[in-house]
Amino acid sequence: MGLFSSFFSMKRELAMDLGTANTIIISDGEIAVNEPSVVALDPTTEKTIAVGERAKLMYEKTSERFA
Repeated sequence: MGLFSSFFSMKRELAMDLGTANTIIISDGEIAVNEPSVVALDPTTEKTIAVGERAKLMYEKTSERFA
């Protein structure tokens, strides 16, 4: 069996629950990500400032310049 055939024969299960409160990602039966479904954006640059728990902590506690 060659390198590529053994690489492609590996199997990984991945499940995502994109809920309204939390996003959960399960990889091979274990929770890999369990974070609030929140993103903090800078509206002037449209760049992401924070995601998940960090963005939730910023909610309604930051400058008006962040959305």
